[in-house]
Amino acid sequence: MTNLGEGELMVAPPFDGAGFPPPPPAAPPRPAGLPPVHPMAIPPRPPLPAVRPDDVQAGSPLLDADLVALGLTGMSVVDADAPRPPAPLWHRISTWVAVYGVVLALIAFWPVPVDSGSGGFLRWVTAHFPVLTYARIEFGSNILLFVPFGVGLALLLPKLRYLVLPAALLVSLAIESGQAIFLAQRTPSLYDILANVSGAALGLIVLVVVEAVRRRPTDHAGD
Repeated sequence: MTNLGEGELMVAPPFDGAGFPPPPPAAPPRPAGLPPVHPMAIPPRPPLPAVRPDDVQAGSPLLDADLVALGLTGMSVVDADAPRPPAPLWHRISTWVAVYGVVLALIAFWPVPVDSGSGGFLRWVTAHFPVLTYARIEFGSNILLFVPFGVGLALLLPKLRYLVLPAALLVSLAIESGQAIFLAQRTPSLYDILANVSGAALGLIVLVVVEAVRRRPTDHAGD
Protein backbone atom coordinates (compact mmCIF):
# COMPACT_ATOMS: atom_id res chain seq x y z
CA MET A 1 0.00 0.00 0.00
CA THR A 2 1.42 3.36 -1.02
CA ASN A 3 1.66 5.98 1.67
CA LEU A 4 0.63 9.45 0.51
CA GLY A 5 2.28 12.48 1.86
CA GLU A 6 0.49 15.57 3.02
CA GLY A 7 -1.11 17.41 0.12
CA GLU A 8 -0.77 14.55 -2.34
CA LEU A 9 -3.80 13.10 -4.20
CA MET A 10 -4.36 9.49 -5.28
CA VAL A 11 -5.02 9.25 -9.01
CA ALA A 12 -7.04 6.20 -10.14
CA PRO A 13 -5.67 4.26 -13.08
CA PRO A 14 -7.63 4.50 -16.34
CA PHE A 15 -10.60 2.08 -16.66
CA ASP A 16 -9.99 -0.56 -19.32
CA GLY A 17 -13.28 -2.51 -18.98
CA ALA A 18 -11.61 -5.61 -17.62
CA GLY A 19 -14.02 -7.95 -15.77
CA PHE A 20 -17.19 -6.65 -17.50
CA PRO A 21 -19.07 -8.25 -20.43
CA PRO A 22 -18.56 -6.68 -23.84
CA PRO A 23 -21.17 -4.19 -25.03
CA PRO A 24 -24.01 -5.54 -27.20
CA PRO A 25 -23.50 -5.40 -30.95
CA ALA A 26 -24.99 -2.51 -32.85
CA ALA A 27 -28.33 -3.00 -34.61
CA PRO A 28 -27.99 -4.05 -38.26
CA PRO A 29 -28.79 -1.38 -40.82
CA ARG A 30 -32.28 -1.32 -42.31
CA PRO A 31 -32.34 -3.20 -45.65
CA ALA A 32 -32.72 -1.06 -48.71
CA GLY A 33 -35.96 -1.11 -50.65
CA LEU A 34 -38.32 -1.20 -47.66
CA PRO A 35 -40.96 1.52 -47.39
CA PRO A 36 -40.24 4.24 -44.88
CA VAL A 37 -41.68 3.90 -41.39
CA HIS A 38 -44.16 6.61 -40.52
CA PRO A 39 -45.28 7.27 -36.96
CA MET A 40 -48.87 6.17 -36.27
CA ALA A 41 -51.17 9.12 -35.93
CA ILE A 42 -53.72 8.79 -33.14
CA PRO A 43 -56.69 11.12 -33.55
CA PRO A 44 -57.56 13.18 -30.53
CA ARG A 45 -60.50 12.11 -28.38
CA PRO A 46 -63.63 14.06 -29.20
CA PRO A 47 -64.86 16.32 -26.46
CA LEU A 48 -67.38 14.76 -24.12
CA PRO A 49 -70.37 16.57 -22.70
CA ALA A 50 -69.91 17.84 -19.20
CA VAL A 51 -71.87 15.63 -16.81
CA ARG A 52 -72.01 15.14 -13.11
CA PRO A 53 -70.55 11.93 -11.65
CA ASP A 54 -73.95 11.00 -10.24
CA ASP A 55 -75.47 11.03 -13.73
CA VAL A 56 -73.05 8.48 -15.21
CA GLN A 57 -74.75 5.14 -14.69
CA ALA A 58 -74.84 2.01 -16.78
CA GLY A 59 -77.57 2.28 -19.40
CA SER A 60 -78.19 6.00 -18.89
CA PRO A 61 -78.73 8.21 -21.98
CA LEU A 62 -75.75 10.36 -21.04
CA LEU A 63 -73.42 7.37 -21.00
CA ASP A 64 -74.84 6.15 -24.31
CA ALA A 65 -74.13 9.57 -25.82
CA ASP A 66 -70.55 9.34 -24.60
CA LEU A 67 -70.14 5.94 -26.25
CA VAL A 68 -71.50 7.30 -29.53
CA ALA A 69 -69.08 10.23 -29.34
CA LEU A 70 -66.18 7.79 -28.85
CA GLY A 71 -67.35 5.57 -31.71
CA LEU A 72 -68.13 2.66 -29.35
CA THR A 73 -71.69 2.04 -30.48
CA GLY A 74 -73.17 -1.39 -29.90
CA MET A 75 -71.13 -2.07 -26.80
CA SER A 76 -72.79 -3.11 -23.56
CA VAL A 77 -71.52 -1.43 -20.44
CA VAL A 78 -71.75 -3.38 -17.20
CA ASP A 79 -70.69 -1.96 -13.89
CA ALA A 80 -68.90 -4.88 -12.25
CA ASP A 81 -68.73 -3.11 -8.92
CA ALA A 82 -72.43 -2.31 -8.78
CA PRO A 83 -74.12 -4.37 -6.04
CA ARG A 84 -76.72 -6.83 -7.22
CA PRO A 85 -80.10 -6.77 -5.58
CA PRO A 86 -80.62 -9.70 -3.23
CA ALA A 87 -82.77 -12.54 -4.46
CA PRO A 88 -86.29 -12.77 -3.03
CA LEU A 89 -86.59 -14.83 0.12
CA TRP A 90 -88.57 -17.63 -1.51
CA HIS A 91 -86.06 -17.88 -4.37
CA ARG A 92 -83.19 -18.83 -2.08
CA ILE A 93 -82.15 -22.43 -1.60
CA SER A 94 -81.30 -21.75 2.03
CA THR A 95 -84.91 -20.73 2.70
CA TRP A 96 -86.32 -24.00 1.37
CA VAL A 97 -83.68 -26.00 3.22
CA ALA A 98 -84.68 -24.25 6.45
CA VAL A 99 -88.40 -24.94 5.81
CA TYR A 100 -87.63 -28.59 5.13
CA GLY A 101 -85.57 -28.78 8.32
CA VAL A 102 -88.51 -27.51 10.37
CA VAL A 103 -90.90 -29.99 8.76
CA LEU A 104 -88.43 -32.84 9.26
CA ALA A 105 -87.99 -31.96 12.94
CA LEU A 106 -91.76 -31.87 13.49
CA ILE A 107 -92.23 -35.26 11.84
CA ALA A 108 -89.26 -36.85 13.61
CA PHE A 109 -89.98 -35.58 17.12
CA TRP A 110 -93.78 -35.57 17.14
CA PRO A 111 -94.89 -37.22 20.42
CA VAL A 112 -96.92 -39.89 18.59
CA PRO A 113 -96.35 -41.55 15.19
CA VAL A 114 -97.45 -39.22 12.40
CA ASP A 115 -99.44 -42.03 10.76
CA SER A 116 -101.43 -42.85 13.91
CA GLY A 117 -104.57 -41.25 12.46
CA SER A 118 -104.38 -43.07 9.12
CA GLY A 119 -104.77 -46.62 10.40
CA GLY A 120 -107.98 -47.22 8.44
CA PHE A 121 -106.45 -46.03 5.17
CA LEU A 122 -103.36 -48.17 5.69
CA ARG A 123 -105.48 -51.24 6.41
CA TRP A 124 -107.43 -50.60 3.18
CA VAL A 125 -104.19 -50.30 1.19
CA THR A 126 -102.72 -53.49 2.65
CA ALA A 127 -106.00 -55.34 2.09
CA HIS A 128 -106.22 -54.39 -1.61
CA PHE A 129 -102.48 -54.48 -2.31
CA PRO A 130 -101.01 -57.28 -0.19
CA VAL A 131 -97.50 -56.50 -1.43
CA LEU A 132 -97.69 -53.13 0.30
CA THR A 133 -97.29 -54.21 3.89
CA TYR A 134 -97.08 -51.65 6.69
CA ALA A 135 -93.34 -52.23 7.07
CA ARG A 136 -92.75 -51.59 3.37
CA ILE A 137 -94.94 -48.49 3.37
CA GLU A 138 -93.04 -47.12 6.36
CA PHE A 139 -89.67 -47.90 4.78
CA GLY A 140 -90.66 -46.22 1.51
CA SER A 141 -92.04 -43.20 3.36
CA ASN A 142 -88.74 -42.72 5.16
CA ILE A 143 -86.93 -42.91 1.83
CA LEU A 144 -89.17 -40.23 0.32
CA LEU A 145 -88.82 -38.13 3.46
CA PHE A 146 -85.06 -37.78 2.97
CA VAL A 147 -85.03 -37.25 -0.82
CA PRO A 148 -85.38 -33.46 -0.31
CA PHE A 149 -82.53 -33.69 2.21
CA GLY A 150 -80.15 -34.96 -0.49
CA VAL A 151 -81.35 -32.47 -3.10
CA GLY A 152 -81.40 -29.42 -0.85
CA LEU A 153 -78.05 -30.04 0.81
CA ALA A 154 -76.39 -30.75 -2.55
CA LEU A 155 -77.73 -27.47 -3.96
CA LEU A 156 -76.79 -25.55 -0.85
CA LEU A 157 -73.23 -26.94 -0.79
CA PRO A 158 -72.34 -27.67 -4.43
CA LYS A 159 -68.61 -28.07 -3.69
CA LEU A 160 -69.19 -30.26 -0.63
CA ARG A 161 -71.60 -32.82 -2.01
CA TYR A 162 -69.53 -35.65 -0.63
CA LEU A 163 -70.85 -34.61 2.80
CA VAL A 164 -74.50 -35.28 1.92
CA LEU A 165 -74.54 -38.95 2.90
CA PRO A 166 -72.48 -38.52 6.12
CA ALA A 167 -74.79 -35.66 7.11
CA ALA A 168 -77.86 -37.82 6.43
CA LEU A 169 -76.39 -40.57 8.59
CA LEU A 170 -75.66 -38.19 11.46
CA VAL A 171 -79.12 -36.62 11.29
CA SER A 172 -80.76 -40.06 11.21
CA LEU A 173 -78.76 -41.18 14.25
CA ALA A 174 -79.75 -38.01 16.10
CA ILE A 175 -83.44 -38.57 15.27
CA GLU A 176 -83.50 -42.21 16.31
CA SER A 177 -81.52 -41.46 19.50
CA GLY A 178 -83.90 -38.64 20.42
CA GLN A 179 -86.91 -40.85 19.87
CA ALA A 180 -85.41 -43.60 22.03
CA ILE A 181 -84.56 -41.23 24.89
CA PHE A 182 -87.40 -38.70 24.98
CA LEU A 183 -90.40 -40.18 23.11
CA ALA A 184 -91.97 -43.26 24.67
CA GLN A 185 -94.52 -43.77 21.88
CA ARG A 186 -91.96 -43.61 19.06
CA THR A 187 -90.02 -46.71 18.06
CA PRO A 188 -86.46 -46.20 16.82
CA SER A 189 -85.23 -48.61 14.20
CA LEU A 190 -82.09 -49.33 12.23
CA TYR A 191 -84.29 -49.74 9.16
CA ASP A 192 -85.30 -46.09 9.52
CA ILE A 193 -81.63 -45.05 9.43
CA LEU A 194 -81.04 -47.19 6.34
CA ALA A 195 -84.13 -45.75 4.63
CA ASN A 196 -83.16 -42.17 5.48
CA VAL A 197 -79.64 -42.50 4.08
CA SER A 198 -81.02 -44.26 1.00
CA GLY A 199 -83.44 -41.38 0.44
CA ALA A 200 -80.65 -38.80 0.68
CA ALA A 201 -78.57 -40.83 -1.80
CA LEU A 202 -81.55 -41.05 -4.15
CA GLY A 203 -82.05 -37.29 -4.01
CA LEU A 204 -78.38 -36.68 -4.74
CA ILE A 205 -78.44 -39.08 -7.71
CA VAL A 206 -81.58 -37.47 -9.14
CA LEU A 207 -80.01 -34.01 -8.88
CA VAL A 208 -76.80 -35.12 -10.61
CA VAL A 209 -78.76 -36.77 -13.43
CA VAL A 210 -80.97 -33.71 -13.95
CA GLU A 211 -77.94 -31.41 -14.05
CA ALA A 212 -76.23 -33.69 -16.58
CA VAL A 213 -79.32 -33.75 -18.83
CA ARG A 214 -79.69 -29.97 -18.68
CA ARG A 215 -75.99 -29.49 -19.44
CA ARG A 216 -75.97 -31.81 -22.46
CA PRO A 217 -77.67 -29.43 -25.00
CA THR A 218 -75.22 -26.70 -24.01
CA ASP A 219 -72.24 -28.99 -24.62
CA HIS A 220 -73.56 -30.01 -28.04
CA ALA A 221 -74.16 -26.38 -28.96
CA GLY A 222 -70.56 -25.56 -28.05
CA ASP A 223 -69.29 -28.40 -30.30
